[in-house]
Amino acid sequence: MPSSLVIVNPGAARARDGSTLAALTERTAIVLGRRDGSPPRVVETRSPGEVRTLVEEAVAADAPSIVAVGGDGTVRAVAAALIGADVPLGVVPAGTGNQVAAVLGIPRSPLAAVDALARSRPRVIDLGLVTVQADDGVIGSPFVIGCGAGLDGALMAATSNGLKRRLGAAAYFVHALPLIARLSTTACRITLDDEVMEVAATTVLVGNMGQLFPGRLDLRLPLDPTDGLLDLIVVGATGVWSGVRGLADQLRRTELGQARDLDSLRLRGRRIVVEPARPMPLEIDGDPAGQGGLEATVLPKAVQVLVPAA
Repeated sequence: MPSSLVIVNPGAARARDGSTLAALTERTAIVLGRRDGSPPRVVETRSPGEVRTLVEEAVAADAPSIVAVGGDGTVRAVAAALIGADVPLGVVPAGTGNQVAAVLGIPRSPLAAVDALARSRPRVIDLGLVTVQADDGVIGSPFVIGCGAGLDGALMAATSNGLKRRLGAAAYFVHALPLIARLSTTACRITLDDEVMEVAATTVLVGNMGQLFPGRLDLRLPLDPTDGLLDLIVVGATGVWSGVRGLADQLRRTELGQARDLDSLRLRGRRIVVEPARPMPLEIDGDPAGQGGLEATVLPKAVQVLVPAA
């Protein structure tokens, strides 16, 4: 019988301990072996190139599923290789943010997420495709969660992997405070489908899914990874107080549009282009992506993800 493929990132924040990784790998093999009728193939790798090769081989062999054990970066690498394939993606969250698991109702505990694979069902979601015009050239990449320019990109670039491994999600707060203390705006030309707008932005986010604090705090107007659209979130802030007001507006708003007395807007579209007057720090699914501008488009119904059965 065909076997599932399990791709493990041994550098993920919650999988670096040898005994933890061994227990997680053993449990995954048991659960998938019982579900599929044959033991899975388990491979450890941190290389996106190797991930693509492994996934393509597994798809060709009619694997029942491909499971990513790691953070959102590992999930993105597997999902990118699965676009258009009829093989579902299983997610075992072992990273720092684990946004995908939080949004799709997958248990945040890695072992609980493994157990949930035994009774999961596929859910079709959108992905995004971003082209970054960065300082080191043009970069094209699919994304699962989103991409952004400005404060978000600066925060991701400032937070090292070592600090994330030691502090988890709290690592971002260590660098957020000094960045917030010197908030400023950049003039940006933004094209949303056929509409062009000029804005003063501190941060520009293009989202497919995600939560402000994964598993703890979501926007009242959530990002829907099944609507065939990308969400545009822009906040302009020149100080701590205006930044707080802009964040509060995004948290409490229940409809699209622009706040009357704030540089804060929320819109949706299929294609979003961000052209800053000067290069802005960029990020893709939480990974730094240089400085510059970006163009993002939605890939509707791109991949199947295994989620716990209701």
